[in-house]
Amino acid sequence: MSLITIETGLGRVTGTEENGICLFQGIPYAVTNRFEPPAPYPAWDEFDATALPVDCWQYLSFREESQGADAFYHKEFRPAGTYRFAESPMTLNIVAEMGAKDQPVLVFIHGGGFETGTVGELPYGDCREYAAHGIVYVSLGYRLNVFSLYENGNWGLKDMIFGLNWVKAHIADFGGDPERITMMGQSAGAMSIMDLMYSQALSGVVKGAVCMSGGGMVPKLTKPWTREECLPFWAGVRRRAGVSSSAQFRALPAAEAWNAWYDESRENWSFQAVQPGIDGSVIPKLPQEVAKEGSYLDVPMIVGVTSQDFMPYIIYDMALGWAKLHARQGKAPVWGYLFDRELPGDSYKAFHAADLWYMFGNMDRSWRPFAETDFALKDQMVAYVANFVRTGDPNGDGLPAWPSVTKTQHRFRLLDGRSDGLISPLKCRLKEYHSFLRDKGPM
Repeated sequence: MSLITIETGLGRVTGTEENGICLFQGIPYAVTNRFEPPAPYPAWDEFDATALPVDCWQYLSFREESQGADAFYHKEFRPAGTYRFAESPMTLNIVAEMGAKDQPVLVFIHGGGFETGTVGELPYGDCREYAAHGIVYVSLGYRLNVFSLYENGNWGLKDMIFGLNWVKAHIADFGGDPERITMMGQSAGAMSIMDLMYSQALSGVVKGAVCMSGGGMVPKLTKPWTREECLPFWAGVRRRAGVSSSAQFRALPAAEAWNAWYDESRENWSFQAVQPGIDGSVIPKLPQEVAKEGSYLDVPMIVGVTSQDFMPYIIYDMALGWAKLHARQGKAPVWGYLFDRELPGDSYKAFHAADLWYMFGNMDRSWRPFAETDFALKDQMVAYVANFVRTGDPNGDGLPAWPSVTKTQHRFRLLDGRSDGLISPLKCRLKEYHSFLRDKGPM
């Protein structure tokens, strides 16, 4: 591994190079104060992109994560290491081929329930698979939990919009084509992408979207709150913190603000308390109204679920419903997949987020004893996404045919390492319902 320095419009950036692949880590795309919009990060003479990225304050910052309910995902994605946390966690990891020029761009938004997650976790942090396919890969960090969600400020979503616009403005310096940007997210990252598509905020910025375990129409039972509806919850957070005003809450140390939010959200938990809300701008109105009007951002999409997903039958119906909506309204095509590979090493099978290892290919970082079939499935899934990023269609390069959802074709691509075929809605629902009753994942 060696150092490499490039010239950018913001100043020189020094990263690392290994086997023709360059990694620039922790590049700041914005700066902010608590509960304020992101603002441009000042230009630099030279930025050291070999250091750790900065992530948002979260569970891992304040409490032991390797025991209890969070232990599974701690072991799976972030079992050891050093982290840097702050309230300006708007940083990027960028991976590109040496000498890349005008290559399509894939921007990944991590999951974690809007509460946790880091920009550099094991499956996707410095993914080199896409660089090897001639794609500039970006992993984007953003504000989380109380620092994002307070009183429907949607600060994390605003970070993403700002960050994607930063990518469009500056990715050419790293070899990317600003006119060919695809966004991709998993779990809360996929739900965030859906939130960003309820307005035209990213019109002309992104050309496609990939949503893993979170893409689709939000069920009515989990509809986002309006600001007026959310205010009693946030008043409860302030009472726990021992303050009476937003100004006082803004001035608290990060640990006190986070602990008050965490304790209140656990005692008075609801979907609405731990997800973005209707703010009149980023999320302009109820998603169901946006869908009915057809006023959402219209770009080609891939939407997928895993067979032991979190609330699998709901997430599947969200994905299928969104794909059918696109077809019914004559919008851009949508391709659906069901990931059904039983991962080796434990009994959780295709758990929520299991497909991350296959979509990004960092299997050498996993404790799991992956076999030849797993690596072959990984190659296939990466190739589908690479094709989609390049052309807006996952098909090509001799891959098994994957038809989009139409008014009459509702089957999803079955990704299990055994079959190259499709799976019907009936069989998907039976598998997902069985999973919910008997084969639950770790969540």
